Amino acid sequence: MRSAPFTLLLSAFLCTIGCSDDGDGGAGGAGGQGATGGTGGATGGTSTSAGGTSASTSGTGSATGGTSASTGDASSSTGDASSSASGTGGSGGGMAVRTPAASASTLREAGEKANPPILIGAAISGGGLNNADYKRVAAAEHNYVTAENEMKWDALEPNPGQFSWGAADNIVNWARTNNMKVKGHTLVWHNQLPGWANSLSGATQVEQAIRRHIENVMGHFKDRVDTWDVVNEAVITDSDTGVGNPRMRPSVFFNALGERYLDLAFEIAREQDPDAKLYYNDYSIDALNEKADFVYEMIKGMVERGVPIDGVGFQMHIGPPNNEAGGADVAANLRRFADLGLEVLISEMDINRCSNQVTAEEQLTYYHDIVEACFVMPECTGITFWGINDGRSWLNGWAGALCNGQSSQSLLFNDQYQKKETYNRVMDALMGR
Repeated sequence: MRSAPFTLLLSAFLCTIGCSDDGDGGAGGAGGQGATGGTGGATGGTSTSAGGTSASTSGTGSATGGTSASTGDASSSTGDASSSASGTGGSGGGMAVRTPAASASTLREAGEKANPPILIGAAISGGGLNNADYKRVAAAEHNYVTAENEMKWDALEPNPGQFSWGAADNIVNWARTNNMKVKGHTLVWHNQLPGWANSLSGATQVEQAIRRHIENVMGHFKDRVDTWDVVNEAVITDSDTGVGNPRMRPSVFFNALGERYLDLAFEIAREQDPDAKLYYNDYSIDALNEKADFVYEMIKGMVERGVPIDGVGFQMHIGPPNNEAGGADVAANLRRFADLGLEVLISEMDINRCSNQVTAEEQLTYYHDIVEACFVMPECTGITFWGINDGRSWLNGWAGALCNGQSSQSLLFNDQYQKKETYNRVMDALMGR
């Protein structure tokens, strides 16, 4: 889909506050053509998915079963900023709108000075931290970090029960040194699994592996990481734009345990850390489409069963191969999930220009209106961009993104770490302009 004029987006959003009907979005959806945004293995290659459209990642690793999606996720709210917004979630209650800062010179400052504050995040790679300009921009502009690949299952537990913490510790410690919150990404995901995990069979083996992994990972990072993407991308559709036959993904977890693996993962995570924020995260649920409706009903069921879930991350990888979503659709989706009593957040945002399916002007409109849709809602506790500069985007090297090795032009800074017009549009949205 293409963006509506801003006045229509604003009026549609205001309607979602005052007249939304707790749920149904139309089946629609648009944009991209396959797999999800996300990042791949820790080594900067691309990943493919067996049996379905290919999965994303700026790393190595392969996905099994069904279409594979990406996660470069980074979502959610944490610590200071999320507690500042405490009491705002649930049934549309709480503050009606977030108030922008009177002045700010960085995205981070705009988020910190807003009332209530909102976290401004980025996906951070270990390789990026070897570059002085990368570190400078990342720390100045953001106060929320998601490890791009270093906290995924294959990176942390390459062999059963044997954990490797070094790369992830480097990112977490750097973030804390720069007074940045960290979101753990991701505890249970079908992609970027080590071979031994994909070879598990039977409910007992799979449940034991889930429990051991969550307990060890959350235990290791306790008191340093206080928000987690517990389950990532559990739902697929025939098209990775979110259209066609939404259903549970046939992962090693679902095949052994059925849909209850989601409840199990959240329950184990809550046992391990009673104070952590626990999120579900997915791609192409940004527009009002069939996948968004399916995930809404899935999450609603979890809430009704008393599953300890605190929020939902909307990855917001816009453009090929994923959906396109205008500000009005994003606002409506965020509102209906927030009305379940949950936090919502933009967890992995980038907007892909490859193949010109999204034009330059559309990209600017999307960046402004989508960020604005989140910013005005106190229940929307964070906005994370999936990377710092265009040259390091996971989209550039993955065939599904249609870039053919060219720059996706998808982020807020160019290869010289200079601010682009996309940055200015995001700042305008954060400042109420």
